[in-house]
Amino acid sequence: MERFLGKWLFRERFDCGYDAGFAFFALEDGKLVGVLEYKEVISGDEPFKVRQYVECEVVDCAICMKGVLVTDLDGNLMDDYNPDILEGFFTAEGKIVGHSFDSEAVCGFFEMQRGN
Repeated sequence: MERFLGKWLFRERFDCGYDAGFAFFALEDGKLVGVLEYKEVISGDEPFKVRQYVECEVVDCAICMKGVLVTDLDGNLMDDYNPDILEGFFTAEGKIVGHSFDSEAVCGFFEMQRGN
């Protein structure tokens, strides 16, 4: 589980746009939790910033991140935003790569790599 701890650069491409930002994972009461903070760009819409809190399950090099709370950067709830489920793997190159989906079947592919 320790391989996932710390800060990561985060990029995701999905059906109608992309996300770019960072992720941070830590242990909380023995469980892996995280926050994804990113700018979301959807074709035809004004870009906006998102902070998504996730609970994680890890099995060997696989990770499943389930969005449990979504806010803007000021901490205001974003009730109209569908939390994501992201499923990925820690690769030999030291990245986390995988796919994502939400309750409206918006699917994407993401990559995380170590960064500042």
